[in-house]
Amino acid sequence: MKKALDILLYLWQLPQNLLGALLVLILRPGRNYDYRGVRLHYASRMRGGISLGRHIILNDTYRDFDGKTEKHEWGHTRQSLLLGPLYLPLIGLPSLLWAAWWTPLRSTSYFRFFTERWADRLGGVRREP
Repeated sequence: MKKALDILLYLWQLPQNLLGALLVLILRPGRNYDYRGVRLHYASRMRGGISLGRHIILNDTYRDFDGKTEKHEWGHTRQSLLLGPLYLPLIGLPSLLWAAWWTPLRSTSYFRFFTERWADRLGGVRREP
């Protein structure tokens, strides 16, 4: 039964699973771990972090930091589980555009954007206001 559920969830998230696998092939992460049922990859060539289906890919600098980034990306994984094929247009693309536009010099927190705020909530991340 669990195997059938795993297959159905993989298919439900197929677009992001395929993109995640492709990105892993391109970035060739050095280390990867099981993290709450998905693969957590650390890649020096990754600029920040991304969650695509069963793959969370983070820059090496996040390893052994404070754990918030892993939890935040797990929140995106939960969004993917909830939204399935709608994850990329509703969460992935807006989140990617926000990350490209936002800089630390902006007066608003990166995590105030709706996709990021929701990922924090789903991942159990608390941030100071």
